[in-house]
Amino acid sequence: MFDEFFFLDLTQTALDGIMFGSVYALMAIGFALIWGLLGILNLAHGQTVAFGMFIGMISATVYELPPVVSFGLSMLAGMSIGFIIERLCYRPLRRAHELVPMIATLGFWIATEEALQKVYFHLYFTDFERFPNPYTLKSFQVGGLFIRFDYVLTLAVASVMVIILYIIIYRTKLGLAFRMIAADHDVAQLMGVDVLRHLTAAFVIAGAFGGAAGYLLGLVSNIANPYAGSLATVKGLFTMILGGAGSLPGAIVGGTVLGFVELQSSFLVSFAYRDAIAMGMLFLLLVIRPQGLFGTKTEDKI
Repeated sequence: MFDEFFFLDLTQTALDGIMFGSVYALMAIGFALIWGLLGILNLAHGQTVAFGMFIGMISATVYELPPVVSFGLSMLAGMSIGFIIERLCYRPLRRAHELVPMIATLGFWIATEEALQKVYFHLYFTDFERFPNPYTLKSFQVGGLFIRFDYVLTLAVASVMVIILYIIIYRTKLGLAFRMIAADHDVAQLMGVDVLRHLTAAFVIAGAFGGAAGYLLGLVSNIANPYAGSLATVKGLFTMILGGAGSLPGAIVGGTVLGFVELQSSFLVSFAYRDAIAMGMLFLLLVIRPQGLFGTKTEDKI
């Protein structure tokens, strides 16, 4: 029924899915970081991805900057949006009910996405623009598998960023402060931690991951999408919940699993059904394990 070429294609798709899933992991890390510290969903985090993609595309197409510089500018754009989100949507509302800043981030998401679409379609371009990818036709062969260079680059960059984040969280005073805040804001304040300053740093770091994800997503998909913020919000939240809300290792594993499932679904069933299959998988997982793959079990609520 199945020949060797089928299993070769299956392996090829699985490998591509794992590497592509690293982009989802970068998206989810930003959501997980803010949830772990504040216990709120930053629904505007997807805009760090959108602006990172937009700035990366503009710097490469209009100003013809090298990929390394464009990537750095994408991260800087994401960090700037993260800072703005913290100052507009969280800091003035930090004493309000926890749902209030979440609704504020929802408003920020809608407003900035509308603004980005107007700028995208009326100021610079009239249609979807191709995201410059100097590695489009570059690949190498391992056995019968063809490895895309841009996928390898994406996985390598994501891995380096995750390692850097691990060092920050577990090997620096900033990371110690983050962990104290995650455990208890009041106790951290009593221990001399400037909670607000460190929360600003958390939003900026989350934004850096979003901006990087935006650039890499544009690179591997070869298109600059002004609706990338909505895509990132849906996929990022999906990945975070799949891995376990607030869990950074869960975000990484969740992104890998989502990328694997999406590409395998596209190959085995149809590209049109990949999101439905992925959502069905999440539903079944939450029925079996409500806390996600790496989440901690909470008290039962009626």
